[in-house]
Amino acid sequence: MTHSISRRGVLGIAATMALGSKAFAQPAEVVIGWILPLTGVSASVGQQTRVGAQIATDQINAAGGIKSLGGARIRLVFGDSQSKPDIGVSETERLIQRENVAAVAGAFNSAVTFPASEVAQRYKTPWLTMGAVKDEITERGFEYVFRLNNKAIYDAREQLDAMDFFKKETGKGPKTLAMFYEGSDWGRSHAANVRKLAKERGYDVVLDEAAPPNQVDFSSQLLKIRAAKPDALIVAFYTPDQLLLSRQMMEQRLDLPYGVHSVGGGTEDPAFYKAISPRAVAYYFVQEDRQVDALQGVRYPEYDDLEKKFRELLGYNMSAYGAQGFATMYVLKDALERAASSDRDKLRDALAKTDITSGPALYVGYQRIKFDEHGQNTFAHGAISQNLDGQRRTVWPAESRAKDIKPIWPVPAFGARS
Repeated sequence: MTHSISRRGVLGIAATMALGSKAFAQPAEVVIGWILPLTGVSASVGQQTRVGAQIATDQINAAGGIKSLGGARIRLVFGDSQSKPDIGVSETERLIQRENVAAVAGAFNSAVTFPASEVAQRYKTPWLTMGAVKDEITERGFEYVFRLNNKAIYDAREQLDAMDFFKKETGKGPKTLAMFYEGSDWGRSHAANVRKLAKERGYDVVLDEAAPPNQVDFSSQLLKIRAAKPDALIVAFYTPDQLLLSRQMMEQRLDLPYGVHSVGGGTEDPAFYKAISPRAVAYYFVQEDRQVDALQGVRYPEYDDLEKKFRELLGYNMSAYGAQGFATMYVLKDALERAASSDRDKLRDALAKTDITSGPALYVGYQRIKFDEHGQNTFAHGAISQNLDGQRRTVWPAESRAKDIKPIWPVPAFGARS
């Protein structure tokens, strides 16, 4: 007995098979790679970022995953850079080639991010920069590299903008600056920008010194700083070196009339403050990636749970690095939803069209996230805090200050501090 199938029936079967094939092709999970310093000199920062990213991922999955992909869950895989460029490069290759990630995020250290993101570009895999500020990361014409946070020129400009504002506000301020910084990509990039901007604004840089790696004593450099007699000191160090520097400055009572101005790094790390005497960091000015004493804008209900989990897992309040890990995952979620695909090229195209003006991605402290033609979020910004009575309080920009806060300017000498 034979049966005939109408043309309409054949078309219906074909359509059903096509829909089934499409549904079958949708990923049950989307794999995102992270390159972070989970051990080594920046391990504290790497762990904070990891916790923030994982909390965001858990939230996204609990809320139904990537809805445009049929509820696909996100799974994170991590590579430990150990803050070493060669290891960061090899771990990036592993995540892309063996773990088949849809995108990579990382890697905090500029010296790691610069070559590792080049690997991502070569393999046409989206790379979302976290933490690293070296200007050239997004100035190489790379199509697959994006940066959520400030680049180095933004950081340097904010530091000098704050000094200029305090001078205008009080009628007094520094004329001479010294710079002392770690000697890798981050420190040198920041110093180059400060050097340029200081000249434009009439500051005299009387000392410009890079620290060699693995130094265990800064006494010789501190003697140079003392001899140069700067009005203010700009520093850029990761946590271990920042601890050493701060302790030795206090021990040697190195007074600077207009204080120490640190560009993030160790001075944004909660682990740093747990390990240092409050007296050693009193009146420090810190260029913060995220306003440390308040969220700028509207709070979202999920923040309370986020901050509670962060404290439970790490023992201190949310850091800028944890917030960046959290926000990065929501930027990727937004792009995945719009791409409706985990295909790397489609995800890249979606990231390039990112324009976020509300939602959890802005927990990082920005009012908008939108990448320019180079992949830089031009709406990134920071704030300047001063350590007052043991707390980092925002002192610039002025509109972000609490009503009862004003900078202590100039700062008391060590002998005059209680």
